[in-house]
Order: sequence, then C-alpha cells, then structure tokens
Amino acid sequence: MPEKTLPLRWRQAALRLEATLRELTGQAPERLDQATISTCYPSRRWVAAWRVSVVFSGTRRVDVVATAAFPTVPVRTALVDHPDFMTWPHVESDGILCLLPNMAEYDPDDPSAVAANLLHRSIRLIEELLEGSIIERDFREEFLTYWAYKAHLKGTDFYSLVAPAPPSRLVQVWRGKGLEVVGEDAASLAQWVRRRFGDNVDTRTEVAAFIWLGEPLLPAAYPETSSDLLAEAAAIGDESRGVLEDAAVGEPDYLVAMLGATGRGGAALIGVKVPNPKCLKDHVRSAAEPLSKGFRRGHTPRPVLLSRFFGPVPVVRTSVQRADASWIHGRNRDPRAEHLLRATVVLVGCGSVGAPIALALAQAGVGRLILVDYDTLSWPNVGRHPLGATAVGRNKAEALTERLQADFLHLTIEHRDCDLHHLLHTEQDLMVAADLIVSATGSWAAESALNRWHIAQGRDRPIVYGWTEAHACAGHGVAIAEAGGCLQCHIGRTGMPSFKVVEWPEGGDANQEEPACGAHYQPYGPIELSYVTAMLSELALDCVLQPPAHSFGRVFVTSQGRIANLGGRLSESWLSAYGELAYREGDTGTRIVNRQWSRAECAACGGARADEAA
Repeated sequence: MPEKTLPLRWRQAALRLEATLRELTGQAPERLDQATISTCYPSRRWVAAWRVSVVFSGTRRVDVVATAAFPTVPVRTALVDHPDFMTWPHVESDGILCLLPNMAEYDPDDPSAVAANLLHRSIRLIEELLEGSIIERDFREEFLTYWAYKAHLKGTDFYSLVAPAPPSRLVQVWRGKGLEVVGEDAASLAQWVRRRFGDNVDTRTEVAAFIWLGEPLLPAAYPETSSDLLAEAAAIGDESRGVLEDAAVGEPDYLVAMLGATGRGGAALIGVKVPNPKCLKDHVRSAAEPLSKGFRRGHTPRPVLLSRFFGPVPVVRTSVQRADASWIHGRNRDPRAEHLLRATVVLVGCGSVGAPIALALAQAGVGRLILVDYDTLSWPNVGRHPLGATAVGRNKAEALTERLQADFLHLTIEHRDCDLHHLLHTEQDLMVAADLIVSATGSWAAESALNRWHIAQGRDRPIVYGWTEAHACAGHGVAIAEAGGCLQCHIGRTGMPSFKVVEWPEGGDANQEEPACGAHYQPYGPIELSYVTAMLSELALDCVLQPPAHSFGRVFVTSQGRIANLGGRLSESWLSAYGELAYREGDTGTRIVNRQWSRAECAACGGARADEAA
C-alpha cells in the first residue's frame, strides 16, 4: 500500500517512529520497500518496515513492522537473522517475535514509546536465546503453543473429557461424523454423546490410550512415526508402554493417544493418531494385508502384532479441545469447581426470577440441578425470561431443563412438572438430600408450606427464598439456616414481609392488572431484574459453598433516582436501619446489604417463645 494513501495520523506517527529508532540505535533505520516486505513476510499484512542492526556476539538485524492500523495497533518486531523454525521459542517461522501476552494493552497516543519498549524487550529476548538458558524451559512450559505449530490438525473436531492427570490409563473414544471425543469410560462418554446429539445416535466407543508424560516434550521429541510414540511411552515407564500396546492389540483403523503434561499454566493435553498399517499403502486406503498375516485371526502373537503396528508409519499430531468440567468452569483454576460439581440444588419456580438463577448456577458448575415448576411459558413471559418464543406453551421447568442440559453436557439437569406441595409429598428423599433448596415461587402458600417442612426436618440444610419488590426496585434474598429465624419470623401470616425498602403513595403501588379478572403482575423488565437475580444467584452460590450457621437476609436496592422517577420513596424502615447508606442527592448508585434474620414471635417455629422456653 503506497504510503501517500495512508491517513495523515499514520504518516505522522511513522515519522516519529523513525526518529525514535534513530535515537535509540544511533543509526538511520533502513526503510524496506514493499517488495522486500512481501518477500520476508509473505503471509503478513505489513505496509511498512524499518530495519536496524544490533550487535550481540555478532550483528543481527531486527525489523520493526507496522500494519495500516498503526498507531492504533502497535508495531511488531522480527529477528531477520533467525535460526530454523522451532530452534528457539518465541520466534515464529518468519522471525516475528512473541513478546507480550494476548491481553496486553498499548497506548495508541504514544506509539514511539511503545515501539521503544518492544525493541528493548526484543533485544533482551535475543540475548537470552543466544545464551540458551531459557530455550528448553520455555519450550516445556508453553508446550501447547509449540505443539500447535507442528500439529497436522488444529483439533477443532477433537474433544477431550478426560481429566488431565496421572496415571497413564486406557480410556475410550467415540467417533461421530467429522468429530472425535475422548472420555474416561464408555458409560460417561455415551451419556455425553446422547446429551449432545440425541438419544438415537450410535454411542459405540473404542479403546484409546491416555499417556501421562513426566514432563512436556521438546520439539525434537515430537513423534513422527508410530515407533517414535511407542519409544516415548516406553521411556516414561512400563505402565505407559503397556497402556499404548493394550490400546493397539484390538487393531483399530487408527489408534487415538492422548498425551498429558503440566506446563507453566497448569495441565494440558495434546493428541496423536496412529493409522493402522493395514489401512495404508502409500498413504491411500487399500485392501492391504492384515496385521495377523500368517496366523489365525485372533491368534497373532502379541509381540508380532505390536511390532507390525508400531513401525515406520507416520502419525498425525493434533491439538485438543478440552471440554471437561474443570476446564469449562474456571480453566482448572477455580478452587470452587470441584465442590460445586458434587453439589445438588433443587430450584422451585422457573419464572423470571428462578430461571436466571438456574442459568447462573449451571454456568457456575453446580453438578446436579432439579428444576421444579407446574406452569407453562406464555408470550408476556418471553421479554424477561431466558426462554424465548420456541418454548411458549411448554412447561417452564421442562423447557429450561432441555435448554440447560443441551448447553452443559457434563451436568445432570432434571425437571419436575409439579407444584411445591406435590414435590414435598412425593419426593421427600430428594428434598432432604439436596445441598440447597432455592424457592422463587412468589407464592406465600407454597413457601410457608416449605418453611414448615424445613422446620420439621430440623433445618440442617439451608433454603434460600427470593422475591422482588414492585418494579424490581428492590430484591430480597433470605437464607434460612439451622439457627436463627425461620422464614415466617419476619413475614406476616398473609406473606407480607415486615421490612420493605420502597414505599409508594396511596393508589400508586406498582402492581398492575391485565384487563381480566384477578390477573395481576409486576411491571419490570429484564435489565432492572438482572440486578436482583444476580444478587440471589450469588446468595445461592454462597450457601452451597459455605452453608451458613445462622439465618440472614440480603437486600438489593436500586438507585434513588429510579425510585423517584417511578413515584416511590425510600421507606422509613430502610432509612432508620441503614441511614449511613442513605443516598445523597444525585447519587445514581445501587446498594446491597446483609441483614440479620433473628428469631421473632412466629406461629411456625415458636420464635421468641421457643427461645424463652429453652
């Protein structure tokens, strides 16, 4: 691209860059023409490049290259006089240097300073590479990157559900149309496949090998042939060699081997596919002679069969897409994941409050979710519900379960098409065993019954109740634990909470009515409701991870401006309890507070009278 066609800002930044390079290196940088740039970097879109010479043990040339998006997109640097590709880490095949992580940010208003910083980093990297101390270390610590450079396949259709941890072991592989999935065992792998592709899919699997490497491979040790792979397994130990050989004796058309190791960022996986020699002739499938030639089928001596299988046949190196639960939930770095994957949560009420909570808990990695609702989704629900038009007319719990199970294949998500009273009557064991029950029914008849059941059971597992005030100006969550108040201790006999955040003028309560008998609803949209459901989701997650010993409440309050615009005002109860959190004029912030939920006079648990009797 001719420079005169580039924007004025680009040309001005380029002149300043040249001046900076001249000052830093004490030489006039050589401006490369487009033909030279295209020859040196045929796969790149550089529109300009400046070359300087830097003296190390000898003189080496460094290019500073820029795209048409410069200075918004910073320059890169390249080592012109570089060794063969994969001799040094951080040096790509055309010499471009990898200096910063992918999330690094730059100052587009001072591109010369950015370039100076990158040039200094480049010189320091080249010095370390020439000295040699970081070469083996970085190849091992970042082995996924370098394996990908030499992989024959990108791994976009090669998934792993295997836990990346020792020991070496036999695993299973399922082959679909253009897709391969490796799992720990046939049963769990078949379950994953059915959840992903439906009950009618063929779920037959074959044996595969998982080899745990003592340390990541260096590029020089990447297997080229099946005999190379067997030698690498043997070098690890007899167990690893035995696993690989056991996977081969069934004579698969090609053997799948997963290799695991730990780098700087944690455990990672790579893959190798070993074609069966009987299927290859000049790399074209043919009716070649079987590995059992000379022996009755199934009676080939094991050493003979293995020597024929693991020979000079080229292997296929592939990257791997991890789809196991610990990777999905925190990339193996979230200490909560293991606890959550073992947890069971029953969520009652899959409406506009409960459904987003269910989605959040699934995303967080709760291993088993049971969704309960007797109602169907209707058109006015669609605007503030995770489900859309395709679920209208369907039971909310069933449709939401179907949606979440399709999205989170490693979780177990079930539904019950019933109300809470029926659930308490028919599934006592489920309710007792759950780590947490979340109730978002909005029905006092249901929740008072759940509260009394909870008391009768001894309240040894927490229950979270959630509801909104009018217009979703405030949201309430209450975690009822073994000690402290029960739900009814601070809620009246008709379901009216004793504490409200927002008051409305007489006749201005935000509950609205459809042009139908008794059809009332609360007018709020998904944006304002999202604050409430996020607070309730966090409360539920807190109770799963660390069940509370005492009951407590959590309250979300929207901005004072929004309350005022809707015609409401903060209640005296809120102002007297949280005066220090009262809004200042013009304050647009929101508030979340925790509240005590102590025992009180209560017909359900006895409240203060029970305390006095004790």
